This record gives sequence, structure tokens and C-alpha cells, in this order.
Amino acid sequence: MHPFHSNVSKQNYCFSDFPFPDNTPDYPSHVQMAEYIKSYAEHFDVIKHIKFNTKVEKIEKVPSGWKISTVKVDKKGNHLSGCKKSFAKFVAIATGHHALPNMPHFDGQETFHGKIFHSVDYKDAITNGLVGKKVVVVGIGNSAVDVAVNVTELGGEKPISISTRSGAWIVPNYIQGYPTDHYACRLFFWLPWSVANYIFELIVQSVYGSPWHWNLNPKMRALQTQPTVSPTLIHHIQRRNIEIKPNISALQGNNVIFTDGSEIVADAVVCCTGYHIDLPFLDTNIKDLILDESSNKIKLFKNVFSPEIGASLAFIGFIQPASGGLLSVSETQARWFSELCKGTVKLPTAERMQQEFRQDQQRSEGIFYASARHTIQQDPIVYNDEIAALFGAKPQLWKHPSIAWNLIVGTCGAAQYRLQGPHKWDKAKEIVHSVPITPLMHYGTMLIIVLLVIFTFFLFLKIWF
Repeated sequence: MHPFHSNVSKQNYCFSDFPFPDNTPDYPSHVQMAEYIKSYAEHFDVIKHIKFNTKVEKIEKVPSGWKISTVKVDKKGNHLSGCKKSFAKFVAIATGHHALPNMPHFDGQETFHGKIFHSVDYKDAITNGLVGKKVVVVGIGNSAVDVAVNVTELGGEKPISISTRSGAWIVPNYIQGYPTDHYACRLFFWLPWSVANYIFELIVQSVYGSPWHWNLNPKMRALQTQPTVSPTLIHHIQRRNIEIKPNISALQGNNVIFTDGSEIVADAVVCCTGYHIDLPFLDTNIKDLILDESSNKIKLFKNVFSPEIGASLAFIGFIQPASGGLLSVSETQARWFSELCKGTVKLPTAERMQQEFRQDQQRSEGIFYASARHTIQQDPIVYNDEIAALFGAKPQLWKHPSIAWNLIVGTCGAAQYRLQGPHKWDKAKEIVHSVPITPLMHYGTMLIIVLLVIFTFFLFLKIWF
């Protein structure tokens, strides 16, 4: 998508030992992200290890490890060579969960005179020929909102319609002048879930008002879903540039009919309806241990390892961060895998992994909204702490007293996972200290501590006097 900007701040969407340049804005653009990844690869001399234009056809289990079959392809995916086989003791699959576009089917869509396409094929309103067109966007995640706003601002016929069946909480990308994900900190996650949820909803509504006022009608609590971050959606709803509609009931000719009985004439339907996990290169017997394709659920210990297979096959990036970015989570997973490959740490027994998997699954199902979108949802700080603890990289407060306050009430960024453990970084403490603590968390926590001290003091006086 051409107009893309990250909806996660640069401090939380970077590698732990390679921060963005200081002049990068809080939310990098797609161009800046591409430059950053390229710079990282060049800095650590990664490029020479990458086989470009190479497609993995099959990964098979063999007695010595894994057999990988690959072919050379051109930019269109056409084969340029015969199959080449290689062998490895360890394999990491990092294709991620945004693999196979989830394309819905609408009753009567064969009669629709306009075009229907998935957001994976969306570039911008001009490139996709949507200027002057009436557009319906299906979905209300981050991609859907980006598409709707882009079409609105580049000349689509107003109002652009967003069709949603579940509604959403729209979160600003700044709260009191600080990136919203900077409010995600250990103190916040130590709170009881209901208390944390109440506080978060209160903060969001103090900025944008009630979501029901804007017809967003969320069916879930704010922390039950990945936040939809947008600085401009509410602005466009206010000015009637964008309207929120319920789920699509049917398509008929040029008409899009919604479940509330309303209908509009439309030229295009853009489906921002997510993706399915896809592992076409695995044998069925291996795939069945990993993935339940009917529900899009993975059956992995800590979202990385199959208890039946063990440490030889890792799945990196198969996680949906509830706040913060996928980059730091994937890196933590990769570092854990690296230590397992070297033999410095070990996985628990298969039975123990199965038990913890079931416990984690029950916890997730008790917190997150039930949908295919949330089957791999995790809170990054909580998750990173848990995984980093398995190989000694979780920051321990008593070891870092000078930044302990930052580690409690600040988001701290990815560098906090280089404070200790394997490949710790001597600049990590400086980087962590440079990540701003939001005034709300800083002074709010101090106020609570003062009030608790005063309460305890008067309680003591009452008991003894």
C-alpha cells in the first residue's frame, strides 16, 4: 500500500540492537521502513546469506533433520531451474501469518457490475482507479481504515462506506503528545485485566468520545482486540466523508445491500478481511501438527515450537501483537531459537509443552475476542518477557536500578532485551533511557504511591493511637 505508515512507534518497531536514526519520525513511512531493513541487513552483513528469487517447494522430515527442496524463480514466480535439495539440522519458517488472503463470498456477487478485490492488491486510489468512484471497504482493521481514508483523500466519491460486522475501538496514534503504544508498560499489564481495560477505554473516549456516538458499535471491549489506530478516521466520519455500515447482506447489480436493509450504489468493494496462515511446503502429516486450517489456529508451544517435533523446526513471527510491533517479538523468538540450536538452553518435555500450550490457549480465549483474527494474539511486553526469560534476556529490575523506573512505567522499546543475556549490547541502557516515559504513567504512578503512603500512615495512626 503506497500511503502506508507504521501504526507502531519506531521505538517498539525495531530490532533490539539497531535503533532507527534519530531524525526518523515517530511513525516511519513504508519507504523509511524499507531503508531501515536494508540498513540493518547491510550493517550485520546479512545479505550475503540470503538466496533471492528462490522458492521453497517442500520441507520434509528426514532422519538427519530436514530436507529442503527449492527452485529458482523469476519475479512472476515462473521456474527458472530444476529442483535443488539441501539438508539442515534446524529450520526456521518465517513466512508469517499474512500469507493467504481471506476473500469473502457475498450472495449475488456474480451479478455485481463493479470490481471486488482484496487489499493485498491495493496500492492507492489513483493506481487502483478509484478516483471519482463509490467505494465500499469491508472490514475495520488497520488496513481497512487506511484504504478508506486514502480513497477519501484522493478523490473517491463521498461518503466512502466501511462495512463491519464486529465494530471497533478507534485508537489515536498520539495521546497527550506521546505515541499511544508508549503507554504499554509492565505496570499497566500488572493491573487486573478489568481495571486495565476500564482505564484504556476511559483514555480513548477522552480523546475521541464514545465509539457508539460515531456508529462504530464495537462488540468487544477495547483490550479484547488488536487496536485499530487512526488519527483521521473520526475526523472523516465527523465530516460525513466516511460512513460506517453493518455487514454486507448481498450484492445485486450495482447495489450493495447491508444487513440493516439499507443499500448503496457502488463501483468497487475492497475486502480488507485479513489472511489465513498457509504452509503449502509442509507435508500434511507435519502441517496437521502445526495448524488447524479450519479455525486458523496454530498448535505451537509459545507460538514457536510443535511439542511433537521439538526444537528442530521453529515458526518465527506467527503472532499478532496486541500493541507494539511484530519485529521485536520475532527477534526475541529468533534469539531463543538460536540458543536452542547452540544447545545453551533446552525445551521442556513434550508433555510439559502441551500442558502450557493448553493453559496459554485458555488464557487467550478468556481475554481476546473470538475470531480468526485473534487466534494468535499476544501482548508484546508480556510475551517478550516470557520468551526472553527462557534464555536469560528478560530485564531484571534489581540488575538495572538506574533504569528500574523506566522498566516499570515506560515502554522502553526493543533495546531492553539487550540489557542482559546472550549478545547483550553496551548501548542498550542508553537507548532504553532515551525512550520517553509518558507523563500520565510517570506522575500518575507517583501520585498513587503518595496516596498509598498517606493512607498507610493514617491507618497506622488509627491502629496504634
